[in-house]
Amino acid sequence: MSRIEFKQANIAKQVFNTNDEEVLDQVKAVLDLQKADWWEDLPAKVRKDVEQSLAQADNCETVSHAEAMKQIRAWRKR
Repeated sequence: MSRIEFKQANIAKQVFNTNDEEVLDQVKAVLDLQKADWWEDLPAKVRKDVEQSLAQADNCETVSHAEAMKQIRAWRKR
């Protein structure tokens, strides 16, 4: 039995032997996190905006943090 199989067997045994519903809910939540695709949960507009931003970065259409802060300070003074 490999190390991972040993861990799986021990965890499965603990899960099977518990009657604590809270523990079972926590185990399920952790396992559900593995398969969650948060990208698909984002609104279409947010995904589009992120993709647009990544494309701009790929095309070197970026602004440094210092320049962005300078622009924001100027905008706030209006």
